[in-house]
Amino acid sequence: MVGVAFTDSVATDVPRTIFDLLKTGVPAALETARREFSGLIVNCLLPSFIVLGVAKGVNRPILGEKFKNIDMSSSWSNGESIEKYVNTFKESMDLSSAKTTRDEIKTYFTKLFTGLNGRDGDKWVEFSSSLGKEKLNNISETLTNLVFDKSLNKNSFKNTLSEVSTLITDSTRAGEILSYDVASGKTISSNLSELLRDSVDMARKFKDGTVRRNLDAFKKQTTKLVNVKSIAGLAIIIPLAMSVQLINRAITRHMYKQKGAPIYKDFEKGETYHEMTPAQNAKFFSQKLLAAGSMLSLALLSMMKKPNLSMFQFKGMFPTVDQCRWIATATFASRMFASEDPNELRESTVRDMASFAGLYFLGDYAGKATASLIEKIRPDVKLTNRLGESTKDSSILKRAGDWIKNTTLKSFDEVLPKHKNLRSICELASIGFSVIFLGVLLPAYNRKVTEKKVALAKEKEMNEKQAANAANAQLVINLKNDKAFSSTGLFGKIVKNRFE
Repeated sequence: MVGVAFTDSVATDVPRTIFDLLKTGVPAALETARREFSGLIVNCLLPSFIVLGVAKGVNRPILGEKFKNIDMSSSWSNGESIEKYVNTFKESMDLSSAKTTRDEIKTYFTKLFTGLNGRDGDKWVEFSSSLGKEKLNNISETLTNLVFDKSLNKNSFKNTLSEVSTLITDSTRAGEILSYDVASGKTISSNLSELLRDSVDMARKFKDGTVRRNLDAFKKQTTKLVNVKSIAGLAIIIPLAMSVQLINRAITRHMYKQKGAPIYKDFEKGETYHEMTPAQNAKFFSQKLLAAGSMLSLALLSMMKKPNLSMFQFKGMFPTVDQCRWIATATFASRMFASEDPNELRESTVRDMASFAGLYFLGDYAGKATASLIEKIRPDVKLTNRLGESTKDSSILKRAGDWIKNTTLKSFDEVLPKHKNLRSICELASIGFSVIFLGVLLPAYNRKVTEKKVALAKEKEMNEKQAANAANAQLVINLKNDKAFSSTGLFGKIVKNRFE
């Protein structure tokens, strides 16, 4: 998500604003800047803060009197994670003990890593085996200290988690794709850093006596809290995202006292806005529906899976990429509906569908393609993780499908230190593609097409005026030559004067 936000800023927001300033003028540049940067804020940065606020409000009502001392509002475990942590702690409990002990928590962490697998390239790595007994014991002890040590400040806590994460990835070269059931091919929704953060957070909750005695009820209520805060948060952010362009256009109208879209050079002269007839409006609205439907289809295609409840659950201070896809779909579709003429609708449709594709999968493809090329040239380098089952003997379609759907770039932490510079090249390829495609070529194409259409419209209008003038001139000649109208009577004079 951080990568998407960074790419959005560097590849689209800044270049498009500069392009419109140089090519079209100040009104277009100001509206572009507001549109693009507000999209970044609303789509990527604001959602989790709204969800956090919602969680603060519903924490006590949902957890109830029984868990009144438990604050889950700042916890980011999703439903799947909560179930895993609760079930693992159940297996770690000493039923003869009335209070949660250090040994129980240490056993809980050891069990979490026993049976946990991470994907390294095209193979699974079992964490406990790869780490070894001594290293796993040290990790469990360190995490247990985080649970019971109340003197640690926030920075020390984060640094310790980061050190543990580095220790694990140095041994496994895996951390982004995890699974407890490799036979089924089912992966968990958390990466290593999220698992470490959330498992420690939940272990602290297990120290509470009420939680310890009522684990099933706690699991049920906290999962309900996750669902409520996530759905409520999206219910707030999506309408907000859909209203941004309407607000943006209202600001433009107020500043320049002009209707229409500021995508034309003559916008400030008020010569580019034309009222539509009812028939034209009806046709225009059907075009908007088609454009918005295409946007939704693209979003569903990019997810490559059926929508489910876990897709909407927040698991950190940034929304997941899937959540951002839904919010971006609402944002882009609303821009299409806010369009005021066919040229703006065409620009919005091309721009926003291409932006969605570029940000959420095409840019990723550029990075993956670079990584795949490097791996082919240098077989000793691992820059991708692959879950697909295709082989060199598989059909081209199967291999292409696996590459698109089941191949991902390794994170920088997963790559060997001596290969991090090669991983940086992949990142630069992804960003470079987005800058050129989304920030330069796309705006240039849109503006060129719009200018061409405006020129053709002006030429057509001029030809129609010339044709009308020629017809009127011929009619006057005909009337002068017609004896009935050349009469000196009152009717003849009125007609001749009118046309002349």
